[in-house]
Amino acid sequence: MAFKTPEGEELFQQAYSNNLKRWNVSYEILNIPTTYGSTHIIASGETKLPPVIMLHGAGMGSTIWYANIESLSKIRRVYAVDAIGDMNKSEPLRSISDPEDMGKWMAEILDHLGIEKTDFIGHSAGGYITLNIATSIQTRINKMVLLAPAASFVPFYKQFFLRLAFINAIRRKGFIQRFFCNWFIAKGNTIDNEVFDQFIYGVMHYKWKVKPVIPKVIPKEKLETIQIPTLLLMGEKEVIYNPRRALTQAKASIPHIKTMMLPNTSHCLFIEDAKKVNESIINFLHKDPSCELDSIVMSANVQEV
Repeated sequence: MAFKTPEGEELFQQAYSNNLKRWNVSYEILNIPTTYGSTHIIASGETKLPPVIMLHGAGMGSTIWYANIESLSKIRRVYAVDAIGDMNKSEPLRSISDPEDMGKWMAEILDHLGIEKTDFIGHSAGGYITLNIATSIQTRINKMVLLAPAASFVPFYKQFFLRLAFINAIRRKGFIQRFFCNWFIAKGNTIDNEVFDQFIYGVMHYKWKVKPVIPKVIPKEKLETIQIPTLLLMGEKEVIYNPRRALTQAKASIPHIKTMMLPNTSHCLFIEDAKKVNESIINFLHKDPSCELDSIVMSANVQEV
């Protein structure tokens, strides 16, 4: 990892460790060599279970899955991957900003792990990466779950870029927490401020070595090639784009997709309402792939769209 100062690196490393302490399951750390750099992975769940790859949102790293890992590791061998080129513990050599490189990078990881085919779960930028992996190495994916994928289906609101510009100009911890991190949480919901320390110290102290992944709208003709059973979850209070437009566009683009809107949640839906998100994911992953997606039984409080 590259940081501007040793002190900044220490703050980031401590925040990463503190978030990993929130994992209430056993885990092991893997560092997998790839053409794009050493990829840091947190693995949990029995090795005999079917695998799932989890890809985090921008700036947070794999520790962010603390509210989901206990439930998911009961049914899957979870590989929570620190995306190359982001603020985490992977050591980048080359960028995966090009969609083809995302697929090649992930194929190398799967080959190293001895995984022929797996499920995927991606949040925000991790959802965007998952979609690009699906268009590149589709035969290696069983099912995929997208949690508020960044851009992908519709453009970001301009406010997102404005807030991003402000926190990069005013790099003060309290300001970043209030102006940016808290913006992703629906009113009335709470997430410990300390969870975002990892992101904040990354913004303040990380020195970029390669071009990061910058999500954008994926052409409809590329999305139409995806034949993978897909579950898309979004919060009704989403702030980075219009969630209903995104759901509509997703249904018009991916043939085998189930879309769901979770009430009283925003961009951090997988933490804000972890119980419903975990339940929805587990029901979807356990469903016989030969059955119709529309027959999936979900929580009565979740709005199917």
